[in-house]
Amino acid sequence: MNTKEVVKPAVVLLLISAVAAASEVTKEPIALQNEKTLNESMKAVMPEASSFEQLTDAELTGTITAVYQADNGGYVLTTEPGGFGGAVKTMVGIDADGVITGLRVTGHSETPGLGAKSTEPEFYEQFAGKSGSVAVTKDGGEIVPITSSTITSRAVCAGAQEALDWVAANGGAN
Repeated sequence: MNTKEVVKPAVVLLLISAVAAASEVTKEPIALQNEKTLNESMKAVMPEASSFEQLTDAELTGTITAVYQADNGGYVLTTEPGGFGGAVKTMVGIDADGVITGLRVTGHSETPGLGAKSTEPEFYEQFAGKSGSVAVTKDGGEIVPITSSTITSRAVCAGAQEALDWVAANGGAN
C-alpha cells in the first residue's frame, strides 16, 4: 500500500473531525445568542413584561408559528403571512385586554426601499394600541400602508389580525 493512499484519507478525516468539533463548541453560544435576541424582540413588542414562556401545547392556526405567555398576562405571537416576496415574519404583543402593545417585522424577503420599510418605526408603530380589526386604510382600516407596497402592508396587518383572533379565541380578551 502506498503512503499517499493512507495519509490523504487520514488528513481529510482529521479535518472533518476538527470542523465537527468546532461546530459543537459554537452550538451553545449560538443558541444562547438566539435566545437573547428572541427575548429582546419580545420585550420590544411587550415592554411591560419581564419574562415569557413558550406555550408548546398551543394550537397554532393559520400562519401563527409560536405563542408565548408573558408574565403580565399578555401574549407574544409570531406569524408568517405571505407578502410580495414571500413570508413576512412578524412578532405581535397583545396585552390581557386584547390590545396590541407592539409589533415588529423580524424577517422578510420584500423589495428593498419598498416592502422593506415594514421594519421602520413609521410603519410598525401604527399597530400599538389597536384591537378588534386591523387593516390598511384601502381596506377600511386605520393602518396607513407603505407607499407602493400595499401587499406587504396587508401581510403585516393579516399577521396582526391572526394574533388578535388567536388571543380572543384562546382565553384572551374579546
